[in-house]
Formats: sequence, C-alpha cells, structure tokens
Amino acid sequence: MVSASAKVKRRTPLLPVMRVLSLLTLLLLIVGVALLFHGFRIGEGEVYLFLIFPVLVSRGPASLAGSLLILVGIFVGFLSLGGPLSSRLQAIPTTQTPGDTIAGPPAKTAGRRKFGGVVLLGPVPIVFGSEVRITTAVLIMGSVLTVTLLLLFLTSLGG
Repeated sequence: MVSASAKVKRRTPLLPVMRVLSLLTLLLLIVGVALLFHGFRIGEGEVYLFLIFPVLVSRGPASLAGSLLILVGIFVGFLSLGGPLSSRLQAIPTTQTPGDTIAGPPAKTAGRRKFGGVVLLGPVPIVFGSEVRITTAVLIMGSVLTVTLLLLFLTSLGG
C-alpha cells in the first residue's frame, strides 16, 4: 500500500511543468501584444469600439499573428491554472470500500483566503468579495475608478 506522502512525492514533477506553462503564457501574451501593436503601427489593423467591447480588425500577417498568439496565450494560461489543483485533488488519500459514500476533502476553517474584486462593464462597477470589509473597499475603489473614467471621457469630448 502506498502512503499519501509517497503519492505527493511522485506528483511533484507536475509543478515545474505548470511553472513553464505560466512563463510560456506570459511570453505568448507579450509577443502577441507586441506583434499586434506593430501591425497597428504599420497600418495592418484597426481598433473599433462596439458598445463597450473593443473590436480588432487584422488585415496583415503581423497583426493576425499577434491576435493568434494572444488567443493561444490565454488558452495556455488556462492550462497552467488547472495543474496544481488537479495534483492536490489526486493526492488526497482514498480509502473507501464499495459500500462507502464519497466524501470530499476535509474543510479548512483556519487560514481561509479573503478576496475581492471589481469588474467594470462600461461605467457600471460590479463588485464581489468574501467579506463585507473587503467588498466595501473594492466598491469605493470601483466608484473612484468609474468617476475618473467618466471625467476623462467628458474632458476628451470637450477638446
């Protein structure tokens, strides 16, 4: 019988692969944005705004390659996020008999992560968070950002 620590030790080579995937994601995104910027600079592409969504039009190989590298970078980024979680789930020892019910990993109460964020859809901030204090702070930051963006937009219309 193999212990849980032995299972974890066998799966540790997965972590360097995830680190390589994360670096590859960063490289793909940087090169993609650089190629896209270069393509727009030489006149191979245009940017439009449809409602609140940016629309990129690629008319040449440089801007097309930049767009494709960005899409591949996003895909590889999602792949790099999946590895550590799946290795932790596989490292949970399962000692069940055929008649047992399936139980998940024990819940952690100590060391719970706190998070918060804001998503701007046009001028509307959508706020989320794990605690009231964090959500309030993010709401204030989102409101300040919304007011700043509206002021910048209004000043650009004037002149």
